[in-house]
Amino acid sequence: MAKRKDSLYEPGRRSHSWLKIKATLSDDFVIGGFTPGYGNRAHTFGALLLGYYDAGGRLVYAGHVGSGFDDQNLSDLLARMERIVSTDCPFTPPPPLHTTATWIHPELVAEVKFAQWTQDSRLRQPVFLRLREDKMPREVHRTVIVSAPGDAQPVNTPEVSNEVEKILKQLAEPQEDMEITVQGHKIALTNLGKELWPGIEGRLAFTKRDLVSYLTTVSPFILPHLEDRPLTLSRYPSGIEGQHFYQRHWDSPKPEFVETVALATEHETNVKDYLECNNLATLLWLGQLGTIEYHSWFSRVSAAPEGRIGDADDKNIDITDYPDFIIFDLDPYIYSGKEAGGAEPEFNTAAFEGVCKVALWLKEMLDSLSLSSFVKTSGRTGLHIYVPINRQLDYRSVRSAAETIARFVLRQHPREVTVEWAVEKRTGKIFIDYNQNVRGKTLASVYSPRAAPGATVSVPLRWDELGKISPVSFDIRSVPRRLAETGDLWAKILDAKRDLKNLLKL
Repeated sequence: MAKRKDSLYEPGRRSHSWLKIKATLSDDFVIGGFTPGYGNRAHTFGALLLGYYDAGGRLVYAGHVGSGFDDQNLSDLLARMERIVSTDCPFTPPPPLHTTATWIHPELVAEVKFAQWTQDSRLRQPVFLRLREDKMPREVHRTVIVSAPGDAQPVNTPEVSNEVEKILKQLAEPQEDMEITVQGHKIALTNLGKELWPGIEGRLAFTKRDLVSYLTTVSPFILPHLEDRPLTLSRYPSGIEGQHFYQRHWDSPKPEFVETVALATEHETNVKDYLECNNLATLLWLGQLGTIEYHSWFSRVSAAPEGRIGDADDKNIDITDYPDFIIFDLDPYIYSGKEAGGAEPEFNTAAFEGVCKVALWLKEMLDSLSLSSFVKTSGRTGLHIYVPINRQLDYRSVRSAAETIARFVLRQHPREVTVEWAVEKRTGKIFIDYNQNVRGKTLASVYSPRAAPGATVSVPLRWDELGKISPVSFDIRSVPRRLAETGDLWAKILDAKRDLKNLLKL
């Protein structure tokens, strides 16, 4: 906020002496090339490709800027760049672009304002300001922003409640069967020593006690992501090597603290009760039932905290048809060679490196559309990318948008990417599955355990962690330690929503 120094206090009215100023950053960047223009820019260029020199003397790509130009800027800049065109890319490594580029010798410096740096070191919302004729390209380095003392961002770690501590203390007792009190409700726990995940590679097995202890510990983190979302449960009463079944509907007696919602899907004419998990008691009760995986809908049964959903003129609107996210499920079909005939690919390093590469291509595409994106491990071999959006479009429209984005990435990288539904056509490629964007379809929730060897967990990642962390290293014993260090990386995911409807100009 800013205020005129000589202004007077004016009670009872809004004064024009006060200004609200949006904080922006600016810095200098070397121009290393440009992309072709389209429409009214067909005769000039689309965007400048920017970079800075690192400590090793490499020109590092920082993103592209396509706004802030007037007609004179465009013409003058193009004329200057055409005089220094190069056949070699000046960036190390070459930038992952979705279009062709004309490279130039790195002789021009541009001043650019921008909102912030993204987690993968790209400029967010850059705007061209001017050329810096007074600055040599080799003087351009990334400016390090130092926070003022006390300004460090707190880790999004909810306080551990006394209730959680009491439950964990009880679970540390050796009894196979016990009754615990959770939020004033009695829950009987039985067969706590039963192995749900067998031991592998010399490691101990994971038991039902381990599962319930994990759910208790991470409850402050997982419950906000499950709240008000219908669930599909994956239950393994005898462990992951025994019989298992999916459960979406609940028509049996249930404890009073368990909430359900009556819904019908496109393929069901009858309305049925879906389970929700809105409190700690329900979470632990589901653990007692042998529920290992918690698959949540992408839409909620509550309209809060948003206002208008869908078409305001439609009084019969079903709010569960308006999702909070666009979903991309990335699975590798790069085989280790050890799989049984007809089996899905098992986890291997080469396959996951391919998934990470495609995820970053997808993120760059989403960034160019000003859409925020969040990534998590699937807990198996792939990655899930969630794009938070305002609930103004139904699943049909959101799926269409997801398909358009996925097919654009496919056109840019046809050798590495596939969207084929037939499994035999996916071999050797990374499958971008946009078909999850359907009402009633689900993915394993963030922090959900998986029915996979080693008791792996679906865990959020920072974008700069891709390629540096193996997803199978996250299990129900290690995740609480990670949460103590990172907090919930998805705590603000619903605050990052974007207006997809306006973007698509529907």
